[in-house]
Amino acid sequence: MSRKRLRCFVVGCKNEHNSRHLLPTSEPLRTQWMSFAFEGNAPPNLPKCVYVCSNHFTPDCFVNEGQYKAGFAKKLFLKDGSVPAVRDPASPSEEVCRSPLIRSRRDVGSQTESAELHSVSTQLSMRTLGSHHRSTGVQTTVSSSDFGTAAFMIAPPSKRPCMDLEEEEEDGFQGCSSGSTAQESDATSFTQPTEVSAQASRPVQQICKYIVYESCLMRLFEACPVCQLRCGVRSLRRGTFLRVEQLCQHCPFSRRWDSQPIVGSTPAGNLHLSAAVYLSGTSFYTVEKIFAAMHLQVFRHDTFRRHAQMYIEPAIVYKWQNWQDGMLHQISQRERVIVGGCMRADPPGHSARFGSYTVMDLETNTVIDVQLVQSTEVGGSSNMEKEGLKRSLDLLEARHVTLHCIVTDRHPQIQKYLSDRNITQFYDVRHIERGISKRLVKMAKLKGCEKLRKWLRSIKNHMYWTAASSTSGPERVAKWTSVLNHVQDKHTHEDPHFPACLHAQRQSADQGKWLAAGTLPFYKLEKVLSNRRILRDVTKLSPHNQTSSVEAFHSAILHFAPKNSAFPFLGMLCRLYLAALHFNEPAGTGYVDDLLDLIFDEVFVDPAPYVEQIMRIPKPPALMLR
Repeated sequence: MSRKRLRCFVVGCKNEHNSRHLLPTSEPLRTQWMSFAFEGNAPPNLPKCVYVCSNHFTPDCFVNEGQYKAGFAKKLFLKDGSVPAVRDPASPSEEVCRSPLIRSRRDVGSQTESAELHSVSTQLSMRTLGSHHRSTGVQTTVSSSDFGTAAFMIAPPSKRPCMDLEEEEEDGFQGCSSGSTAQESDATSFTQPTEVSAQASRPVQQICKYIVYESCLMRLFEACPVCQLRCGVRSLRRGTFLRVEQLCQHCPFSRRWDSQPIVGSTPAGNLHLSAAVYLSGTSFYTVEKIFAAMHLQVFRHDTFRRHAQMYIEPAIVYKWQNWQDGMLHQISQRERVIVGGCMRADPPGHSARFGSYTVMDLETNTVIDVQLVQSTEVGGSSNMEKEGLKRSLDLLEARHVTLHCIVTDRHPQIQKYLSDRNITQFYDVRHIERGISKRLVKMAKLKGCEKLRKWLRSIKNHMYWTAASSTSGPERVAKWTSVLNHVQDKHTHEDPHFPACLHAQRQSADQGKWLAAGTLPFYKLEKVLSNRRILRDVTKLSPHNQTSSVEAFHSAILHFAPKNSAFPFLGMLCRLYLAALHFNEPAGTGYVDDLLDLIFDEVFVDPAPYVEQIMRIPKPPALMLR
């Protein structure tokens, strides 16, 4: 049908235009158009085609009014079933008067059939085809030369029509609201199109992410949204980042779409994945295997290490030192502080490369210091525990922390060192009890000593009761040795510090459990419980909290630094700090969010002061691994 200038058939409209719309073939809709155009008085010689100016339709009748006003569309498209409703239109602009109205349009996602029209806002339609502005969700400043070479390809037409969103009873854009959590996002949630801009304005580390299949994504770029013809598409990838460039060969339309924001020159998703892997204590190689199994695109380990050294590890050191400064300031205000200390060897054995000494506030079960010692610094792994304790005590002394006592194991070097520094030391009950119990279990297996099995649990509990109920060394020894009389069914003792058992006198139902003096089982038991070293250690049993909390922290370290994995000195130290932050915050993982904000908002923006801080940490020469 040739173009020619026509007059609008609507009464009172003097607009001339070169656009036209075919009169609908459905009789009810044709009747409505006729009634509106001629006010119920249609002439008998009405032509087959009636042309109506676009100014007589309300804005909601058009599918692409925003695209047209932005210059991305040359024609206006009416929604099926639209009827004119504006009787006396205002003076229209020349562009609107000349816009064509056609009866149907071809769906971008399917070249084979028309699809029902739905108002669904997406990043491609609402943002790319809107006014030209930059958002955090789509970046356009990265040069394509950074990605290597990729060939142009013409996307074939889709063989399967697009799924209608109404089939899933979804009528809006699915996304995460600003206050949603990871658990909430598993359920179906909808936000209004106006909330999409609020999503894009959030920090990149807080924006929701989704797994998108390549075939589903490329379907959005198959056809030009202006002329509906097939387009040339080029995809460029760097790690988890994908860029799609669309160029229409039939009209001037072109666009570039990025799958994630660009922070500086680094895709935010790559840095975020590296940080998430490190901060969660996960192995990158494990994540790499998971991604490979799912055919998810990921970067190499070299990129992960570069992110760790430049941004993640400096942030961890800064976070820990700031937290530690505040904690040491708090405990320095207390009159007395009881701490527990213990070393963890990595890997275990006589040839350990690293030793991490932990000092914990036993009143609050809070890790206040972790010192990492390399065996080459102190002439062998046997000297690492003493050096780690020395560094921690020097730090507490420099921060004016008043120590009441320290609870440790029975390491001979530790005993002498604390004695020289005039620091009160107590022994953890579990360390002594565990050694004695092992020896008694062996003896109970000997022929003639089977009766000792009935006393193993009682002797173990007796040691804990002795430590908790005594106030002096002689009292502890008296209570401990009283068990030798108790197993003979004697409950009065010669030692004035504990003259009699505190339990009520009663007749035992198992008379065969009692031991007799001079028998083999009693002789074996007396030899172990009355050992001179054991009696000396019993005088120093801790009446306060034990170091079981320190052992629990060592178990937490295994998650961040497994013993079967080798780490460099700085990497090991940062994982110890992460384990301490995790242990000190058992109610949640708020430290992870704080670290992510620190990495993206501060360290990445200006890494120099953070890297300088981490460089001040004394690092021994790297070990030569065999």
